[in-house]
Amino acid sequence: MVISKIAYRYAFSKGNRHRSASLVIMVGLAIGMAALITLLALMNNLQHDLLEQVKSIESFHLQLSVASEEGELEAIKGAIKATAGVESTFAFVNTQVMVANPSNQNSSTGRLRVVDPAIWESANPFSDHLFLIAGNYPEGAEEIALSNAMAQSLKCRVGEELNVTLLVPGRTAPLAPATLKFRVSAIYSTSLREFDESTLLTSSEQLLKRLGLKRTTFGIFLKEGSVDKSHNVITELTKRVPEATIMSWQQLNSAFYSALTLEKIMMYLFLSFMFFILGVNMKSASSRLLFIKQRELAILRAIGAPRETSLKIFLMQSLLITLLGLLLGILFGWLITSNIGGLFAFFDSLQYLFTHHHSPLLSYPFVVQLKGTEIAIVAIVVLILTQLFTYFGIRVALKREPLELLYHA
Repeated sequence: MVISKIAYRYAFSKGNRHRSASLVIMVGLAIGMAALITLLALMNNLQHDLLEQVKSIESFHLQLSVASEEGELEAIKGAIKATAGVESTFAFVNTQVMVANPSNQNSSTGRLRVVDPAIWESANPFSDHLFLIAGNYPEGAEEIALSNAMAQSLKCRVGEELNVTLLVPGRTAPLAPATLKFRVSAIYSTSLREFDESTLLTSSEQLLKRLGLKRTTFGIFLKEGSVDKSHNVITELTKRVPEATIMSWQQLNSAFYSALTLEKIMMYLFLSFMFFILGVNMKSASSRLLFIKQRELAILRAIGAPRETSLKIFLMQSLLITLLGLLLGILFGWLITSNIGGLFAFFDSLQYLFTHHHSPLLSYPFVVQLKGTEIAIVAIVVLILTQLFTYFGIRVALKREPLELLYHA
């Protein structure tokens, strides 16, 4: 109890010349913690949204590729659906194409995705993230859905015809180019820009037969509780379809997923420099305080207080400053993240006032995600760091004898 009172007086007493340094360090810790919480909350939200779009639109939760004949597809689909944790599955094929608008000679390269017609008829993550701007989903053998970005590039509308050139099995060569005519039945948009800029969609079973594909890919959506535990589903699928190749969305997007992980690590490293600098300041401040309080410490040692008592006083003083700074930072961070929409709207209105343009970033509908585990780990690391710096700042001076301390006081 006495140690904590002395530590509080050393840190925040009005008569203490060291008080301003303690307050500056505490405010610095609070600002750093609030900034870290805000950035983590925004980054968690952005990464979650982006990964959800990739899993739902581009790669599904799992992809199962297997060599099969036409009559075996339904049996394989049944085996996949019977697997625990599987919500739905749809066969699809991707092939690279060149598409041209004969009315204006505009052309572009892209990817044609031939999907199971059932994907339009049921509720699933893919259909939930795909929005029709005009027209209807492709149903016939000669219908195609065009993304809004590609429709603008080709200057094409619903009802117009497009020439699509792709490679099919040839008579004298393994593959030969073939040009097919498709009618644009729909123009769509998704929240994944990269998908929109390159992908055409169709549900033509006749095209699948003409492509002569020996391997069919099944896109698999998992139930909510199984998405993060896909290894159990993969193990069971391997037993049911042993000849299949199964890949998770992390494997299919390994470079992209690694980039997001690296981005988060770099943010931690960048912000850790702030806490490292504050730890160095804590070391310097403790050394200066020890120099100022040499007489008091010498008297305490002279009346019988052990050397460990002096060490505990300074460590407790550092702990008080750090805890108060972290608590204030967590409080400010929570207040900022709870009102992030209003803050961004305010800054967006200020920008519009001066530039007459809205900011895409400030107008984005952020839904912050605070993870208590991450905040707790950061707080513990900062506590340990400041305690270590404080200890290294005073350990040499505390080894002096009381008379030596009085002599230098």
